[in-house]
Amino acid sequence: MRILPLLLAGLLAAPSLAAGQSATPGAPAATAPAATAPVQAAAPAPPPVEEKRDPQFGLALTLGVADGAVLSFTWSPLWWMMLDAGFAYTLQPGLVVGLEFRPIDFFVAPIIRGEYGYYFPGRTADQIMKWAGVPEAQWPLVGSASYNWFSGLVGIAIGSRRGFTAALEGGIGLISLNVKGGSSTVNGAQVTTEAWKAQSFFPTARISFLYFF
Repeated sequence: MRILPLLLAGLLAAPSLAAGQSATPGAPAATAPAATAPVQAAAPAPPPVEEKRDPQFGLALTLGVADGAVLSFTWSPLWWMMLDAGFAYTLQPGLVVGLEFRPIDFFVAPIIRGEYGYYFPGRTADQIMKWAGVPEAQWPLVGSASYNWFSGLVGIAIGSRRGFTAALEGGIGLISLNVKGGSSTVNGAQVTTEAWKAQSFFPTARISFLYFF
């Protein structure tokens, strides 16, 4: 009979059919999972750079009119502003205080300055009487004298705001001469004079050398 050979052929073909059905054509092949890259730790942020502050204090030597010779201590709370106060000397000891503005932070910078100065009483009166040609017999009529002034100046500074600076300034000032009175005998008569004061505008100039530390 022909049925038995057909059954045997079917039994032999069944495993191959099952394998063919399990591998479907066009199906993507299974892939192995990709290896994961190691995670690197983030680099620490660099510390903030601390800005170096400009020096605030300095020492200045000045020669000028009507300043005389001045040794000053300076303070600059801001790079464009400076305060100074110093000991001065011409005919007598005195003092000078000032306020400066330097609006440009450069090797060459303009200067705007205002100052006040005062010289204490002393030999100033003797020099004034000599310059004015007052006879010595009348010198007792002139007591001690002092003078003070206000001035405004402009100029130029050359140097480093963080080191050494030289400055040349000029302007105009208002000077006040304060003279005390005195008493003397003139031609047999007792003469007494009152205190008096004279004011005048005058040109002023100064050259200074400054070192910040």
